[in-house]
Amino acid sequence: MSRLASLLWASLWASIGGLTLALRGSHRTCNCLETAMKMKSMGLALGGGGLVLLLGLSAAPLQSQSVPAVAPAPSRHSHAIARGRMVVNEILRHTGVPGMSVAVGVDGEVVWAEGFGYADLENRVPVWEETKFRVGSVSKPITAAAVALLVEQGRLDLDAPVQRYVPSFPEKRWPITTRQLAGHLAGVRHYRGRENYSSEHYTSVLEGLQIFQDDTLLYAPGTRYSYSSYAWNLISAVVESASGEDFLRYMHENVFAAVGMAHTVADHTDSIIPHRTRFYMRTRAGTAMNAPYVDNSYKWAGGGFLSNTADLVRFGMAHLNEGFLRPETIELLWTSQRTNEGEETGYGIGWRVGTDYESRRIVSHGGSSVGGRAHLLIFPDDGVVVAMLANSSAPMNAAATWAIAEPFFTPEVVTGLSAEQPNLAGVYECQVEVEERTVDSTLRLLGSPGRYWGRIVAGEQVSPIVHAESRGHDLRLIALQGGFWVGNVRLRVEGDRATGRINSSAMSCSIPE
Repeated sequence: MSRLASLLWASLWASIGGLTLALRGSHRTCNCLETAMKMKSMGLALGGGGLVLLLGLSAAPLQSQSVPAVAPAPSRHSHAIARGRMVVNEILRHTGVPGMSVAVGVDGEVVWAEGFGYADLENRVPVWEETKFRVGSVSKPITAAAVALLVEQGRLDLDAPVQRYVPSFPEKRWPITTRQLAGHLAGVRHYRGRENYSSEHYTSVLEGLQIFQDDTLLYAPGTRYSYSSYAWNLISAVVESASGEDFLRYMHENVFAAVGMAHTVADHTDSIIPHRTRFYMRTRAGTAMNAPYVDNSYKWAGGGFLSNTADLVRFGMAHLNEGFLRPETIELLWTSQRTNEGEETGYGIGWRVGTDYESRRIVSHGGSSVGGRAHLLIFPDDGVVVAMLANSSAPMNAAATWAIAEPFFTPEVVTGLSAEQPNLAGVYECQVEVEERTVDSTLRLLGSPGRYWGRIVAGEQVSPIVHAESRGHDLRLIALQGGFWVGNVRLRVEGDRATGRINSSAMSCSIPE
């Protein structure tokens, strides 16, 4: 067989293998344009009645990998899903993040779960719905569910001194309680230097406490809020003692299994974990590089779990549905704690609590880890849950997650594209009121009625607009600020004036004559 024939047969079998992978299971959604483009790059394509040779075509760019394996059935959420895809693809394009995953739940049902980009850059493995990412501090609300179960069972007193459950933990100048630990009010320190890059393996949660247990408290418990992942390491020891079980076993049997989190596990470095992504960091030039090896065994509760977005959405929805936790327990978790002076901290037990840009009640948590970023956002009064995960630093915060969630509140609204809409394109000179100071900026909007693109310039910071649409005279923009986080802009345009907000800041604009 000639060299050319051998290459063609190898390409054929590789393509058939890739096609099989692309078609496996119609319930999965992935970026399977990757498979089609691989076939093109190898010189093969499906056409007519068989395989046609197409030599010399190249693979698609990273940010384009967002075509689902099977076209989803039409639904009332089709517009919201389409907008979400555009936003995620633009985030990938502008940040260079290798891979992301998004899932949304509405009224107790996962209505969208999809992967984008690559779980493994070197081997061109796409992100699937099942892909597991490091969730970082989203591990805290997951562990809070275990705390809540033990409280409901009368096995854990949130206000008892922590030594009741962990007698080996050294007594401090002041007593500390599990409630204070869970609300970042206990005075336990956070990471120092590069402690979160630890590669040391710890065989038990008690062994992991040795990192910080002999350090003095930062302040008298209850006097102020100071975020601490180590506080949650201590909570894992409390859960272990109160339950009488190994912490990870208790989590698996009573939390993961109870709410259907079949793809959530501890990030064991010595185990083969199916669908675990590889982990990346970005260089100063914006290119991806492999993240350093870390062992998260010292902080399961504070930031050591792997999960996928669909599992996180199921976890969030379990707090909105009956059967997992009692309503009064949910309220306990989702009520802001206060300092001794009565000042609200905006943090309950394992959850951040507050309102969004339109005064909707929200509960959420973000996560940042070596080679991972995560955000989980719940709208309790609207029945909407959104989860986003990435295998590198990415714009994961309330603003970014809200940008995905917003169209799911009003799925029946489909943006009109008719020419009857006013044309809002133009150059706007804007002022933003931020913390009692005014920031001048320019909004440059191109396009035509219904769909726009452009950028926001404030000083030396240029923020590309990753999505823009209009509904009559209302402009809705999503801008990637500083290449790191998403800003939501809502403007009402009347004549040559526009007024509204960017996130929580007032914004007013005008079109110069």
